[in-house]
Amino acid sequence: MKKIAFLSLISLLAINACKKDSLGTKPVITFKSYSSSPVSASTGMDVTFDVSDGDGDIENTFNFAAIYDTAPEDTAFDGRPMPSLDAHKGTKLTAEVILHLTATDFPQIGANPVAKDSVHYLVYIQDDAGNYSDTIVTPKVQVVYE
Repeated sequence: MKKIAFLSLISLLAINACKKDSLGTKPVITFKSYSSSPVSASTGMDVTFDVSDGDGDIENTFNFAAIYDTAPEDTAFDGRPMPSLDAHKGTKLTAEVILHLTATDFPQIGANPVAKDSVHYLVYIQDDAGNYSDTIVTPKVQVVYE
């Protein structure tokens, strides 16, 4: 009887270990890298993310909010269209997406110029079916105003 229980346990473990990864319909986004550190506000930067979606309908909206140390209370999200990823609905999709930020995406220097600041981003994506990913937080990066 002990042998049967032991063999059953081994069989269950083997079956669970062989199961496919299932992404489901909720898109997933993870931070990958910044193009430079520190960042020059006059030239901008690229922020690279890995995205995946179990049903491949991820080509909707890329939403992000820049949180600066000098204005941490400002959390307004900006939406950008996702790039065309040549996805086919119903097909698992994994891709690398680059958010290109230009000088106009950084605050303009006003009456009280700041030489340096730090920024991190809150980011989420939405797919065509209206499913939202979890909101992720990127690491801080220094911004230099010239």
